[in-house]
Amino acid sequence: MNVAWVGHGALVASVAAAAGGIVAGVAAARRQAASLWVRRAALLFFALASVAMAALLWALLTDDFRLAYVVQHSYRLQPVAFKIAAVWSGQQGSLLFWLWLQSLYAFLLARERPERMGSLQAPAVAILLASGGFFAGLTAFVASPFVELTAAPPDGRGLNPLLQSFWMISHPVLLYLGYVGLSVPFAVAMAALVVRRRGNDWIKLTRRWTLTAWTFLSLGIMVGGRWAYEELGWGGYWAWDPVENASFMPWLTATAFLHSVIVQERRGMLKRWNIGLILATYFLSIFGTFVTRSGILASVHSFVESEIGPLFLGFLGIILAGGLYLMLDRKEMLEDEHHVESYTSREFGFVLNNLILGGLTLAIFWGTVFPLVSRLVGVEVTVGAPFFNRITAPLFGALLVLMGIGPLLAWRRSTWAAVGRQVSIPLGLALLSGAVLAAAGVREPGFLLAVAAAVVVLAAVMVELVQSLVARIKFTNDPPLLALPRLLARNPRRYGGYAVHIGIVIIALGVAGHTHYHQEQLRGLGVGEAARVGPYVVVFEGLEEGERAGIPYTAARVRVQQDGQDLGYLLPRKLYYPGWVETQGPSTEVAIYSTAAGDLYVVLAGWDEFGSIAGFQLFWNPMIGWLWTGAFVLLAGSLFALWPRPERAPAPVERVFEALRELEYDRAMGRVPEADYARVRAALVRQAAELADAETAARGALERELAAEIKARRQEGRL
Repeated sequence: MNVAWVGHGALVASVAAAAGGIVAGVAAARRQAASLWVRRAALLFFALASVAMAALLWALLTDDFRLAYVVQHSYRLQPVAFKIAAVWSGQQGSLLFWLWLQSLYAFLLARERPERMGSLQAPAVAILLASGGFFAGLTAFVASPFVELTAAPPDGRGLNPLLQSFWMISHPVLLYLGYVGLSVPFAVAMAALVVRRRGNDWIKLTRRWTLTAWTFLSLGIMVGGRWAYEELGWGGYWAWDPVENASFMPWLTATAFLHSVIVQERRGMLKRWNIGLILATYFLSIFGTFVTRSGILASVHSFVESEIGPLFLGFLGIILAGGLYLMLDRKEMLEDEHHVESYTSREFGFVLNNLILGGLTLAIFWGTVFPLVSRLVGVEVTVGAPFFNRITAPLFGALLVLMGIGPLLAWRRSTWAAVGRQVSIPLGLALLSGAVLAAAGVREPGFLLAVAAAVVVLAAVMVELVQSLVARIKFTNDPPLLALPRLLARNPRRYGGYAVHIGIVIIALGVAGHTHYHQEQLRGLGVGEAARVGPYVVVFEGLEEGERAGIPYTAARVRVQQDGQDLGYLLPRKLYYPGWVETQGPSTEVAIYSTAAGDLYVVLAGWDEFGSIAGFQLFWNPMIGWLWTGAFVLLAGSLFALWPRPERAPAPVERVFEALRELEYDRAMGRVPEADYARVRAALVRQAAELADAETAARGALERELAAEIKARRQEGRL
């Protein structure tokens, strides 16, 4: 069996399947009806993409060195896990993996119940097939992983040593699951515009898709930071590299979207914001792949330059032009039903959230593309970490404060006095924590501000939780021991979100602690000489050579001491990977001694010809573990928010009763003045009565219509 023929044939056929599905989807959208042919096309597209994926995986696992891709990214003794990871470690393979994930998402969306999605399903699946068809065309005709060599070499070069890491097995997979997953809410949102479907159905249909994709993207970014920390040997985890920025920007806009749609669901507001945010999110996801694969911006994460850059630019142009056209042509659908009534309302807090996250995205985007813009006018300019840190730090600080204050604001309207009462405890605790740290000798203003902002968020979450718990006990008479689990179970989306906020706060504290207190030095040490870094003393005890999994290495034996006590040994290494050492030199393997307080991070930089003197990069990275802990808390919160609940679209009158219930909670918590409470409650009660009367009238009309139909059939003798 010729694997190349099978894989390439499946790719070519998948282009045809995608095209057929697009045609069927357009026809169904014109009729505003479901289409069995679109669903069949999605199934066929997924099956063909799976055949191509299986063909490449088989070639890697069986060492089929007839394929150039296998030669470039594998060798006979390469561990199986890294042979599998080689599928997405190269340019062509990663495009195929993206295609396969896109086909999977299209297939899963096509499997949704037609009665649940209605007229949105066919155009949404067609949009996913169009995106998948683009990647299928790239892998079939421009960047194929199934190119055959005229003569197969006896062995391959192997995976890049930097990629031979557990973190690189999972990092690209998580990122791609996030990137491609965000195409689903984009497709359903655009489908709603195409068929002129008003209302919030598209938001309800995509809520879990969006949160799941956001969770994958969040974990992908954190795992990528861990990979950079362990493998690149520079002591850090985030360098504002173009590819890092390209993954962070859609995360920011997706975060804004997840918050902003809450306002549309509850108040019928921010509709233009939400369509614009999901359009920007998908655009930036594709922009990230463009940056990674075009080679136009230098990055340690990017692939080599290739001819697919212009094709991605064209695809980006189609996405942007198509989305903006639909937004303008259907602008009457995007009129808000209500407007912000008060600058102290929760709605205005969400608007501020959108503005801050949007401002962060624009600042990072401009800093990322500015070297390219400057190059076009004949000037070489680089934009480094100092620019991004200076621009983003105030915005991140404002975002943290808003995370704390926002949940304490009432819907619709409040007063400054009511807001002051709500935020007095969080702000008081923040000031107290800052004063305590300052009295303890902490003098870094940036760190003090970060701690104060974090305390605002944590205290606000506790205040909101306690107030909600007290209000629930008051209104439901729940026993105190049962009130909390029932409160959490009633709204996992809200309280899972608060857990995510806590995770982000933990990450922010880790970033602040590391930024302001890390230490770094480059030292040359003779055998027996010592150097101090942070709370530790390191002693160089000599070099040793060896071999691990067939890879020769040179290691430095470094003893670690603290307060005169021996804590153990570290072995930072230089490894000599065959096929790679000749072109990029030996690979660095760092040695890390981790505690709850921070990490001692040691890099072997070099040595003299006798091995009696070695150069080391020594780092003390305080609070670095808070980043990884925060990531786990974020994951737990996301999973809790995704906890399955019975899905039933509430009737309009039920939504009004939910708003009344929330109003009563806000009143019980002291967030709403009595005058505003009475006015809003009267309006909601009136609206509920009108909806109930309309529902009764509709039921009566239906009963009369059925009675007339039965009478007519009896007269005709059909009953």
